[in-house]
Amino acid sequence: MRLYSACGTICLLICLKSSLVTCAVTAQDMRAHLSTILPANYTTYIRPILNQNDPVKVTMDLHLIGINSFDNREQKLTTTAYLNVEWTDQVIADSWIDTDINHVYVPQGNVWRPDLALQNGFDTMVGLGSSFLYVRVDRNGLVTWRPYQVFESGCEVNVRFFPFDKTSCELKFLVWSNTLDKVSVARGTVGFDTTLFEANSEWTVLQTSVSEFNAGDNSGILFKIEMERKPLHYLVTILVPVILLGALNAFLFVLPADSGEKTGYAVTAFLSFAVFLTIVGDEIPENSDKASMFSLYIFIMTMVSTLLVGVTIFQLRIHHRTDDHVPSRFLTRFTRLVRKVRCACCVGRNPKGREGPEVEEITWESITEAIDFAGFFFVMLFMLIFTMAIVVASTVGTQVPN
Repeated sequence: MRLYSACGTICLLICLKSSLVTCAVTAQDMRAHLSTILPANYTTYIRPILNQNDPVKVTMDLHLIGINSFDNREQKLTTTAYLNVEWTDQVIADSWIDTDINHVYVPQGNVWRPDLALQNGFDTMVGLGSSFLYVRVDRNGLVTWRPYQVFESGCEVNVRFFPFDKTSCELKFLVWSNTLDKVSVARGTVGFDTTLFEANSEWTVLQTSVSEFNAGDNSGILFKIEMERKPLHYLVTILVPVILLGALNAFLFVLPADSGEKTGYAVTAFLSFAVFLTIVGDEIPENSDKASMFSLYIFIMTMVSTLLVGVTIFQLRIHHRTDDHVPSRFLTRFTRLVRKVRCACCVGRNPKGREGPEVEEITWESITEAIDFAGFFFVMLFMLIFTMAIVVASTVGTQVPN
């Protein structure tokens, strides 16, 4: 009988404890509690600190979700992220009397918030948050605000080593109205978090950093992203075709002068370089301080193509000259030098090195053949050396700190 009574008492105590845990706070209690911590005289215009001579200390963390896009021409970075902003509302903490309620969620417009704004917004200065967002308020007055937003920030691009370039972009958040002695911003416990970051198809995030700064009398925090461009798209669509087109420039001298296609081939190559120069100009920002080495490469190759058009026209003009016009001494020596290189000169046919009846006569046709031979190897060698120099300078230059 006593055992039965003891068991009944224990069960009753357990039931009472469970009832207290699950039913301690009702909706009516919550309404009464909210009216206590947020009375009618609570205003968002006054800083939530009992001693108004002290500053409100705010901490910020940035959680990067993804890089939506990066506009090279407009130099605009679009990112998706949310901030974790915390501060202590001493007015609410002082009014908190219900010990059964540990925290509440209220609309962000119902409590004081620091007037944070994205200072380097692309279009205008952008405020944070929206009316449908809620903030969490703990019983000790700690307010946690997590505005989720798409940020459009300006970002200066160094296009010198495009498309092997690296870029450093910043998100500057500033307390706009309140001065340092009123509101101060500091880094939170996390800083810059990339745990939820989704990889971007065009950019690789190398590293991130956080620092505090002052803009005049205002406090701010700077989140920095260092990114590296993935060059595969530009290699396949622009760089490799331009290099192959430069190689085709050399094959201009393989076409015989009598084919009738030499001038058309040279002009077509020139126009192709001009088109690629326009395409690259549309991809990179308009910057007169630091020109892209890749743009410089295409520009030089366009000038070479222009020179080759002039050489081709000159070739065709002398190729159809009659024997009445005697070749100049320069052209004669040039042709003989090319013949020596080709091992088809008079020295190869006459071991004594004296001119004789077996020595081939220098005609206008042989001069154009010599120009073709020398032009092919000269242009091919120049293109190879120049291309390697540009590629090496672009890839190695990105490793050198600015």
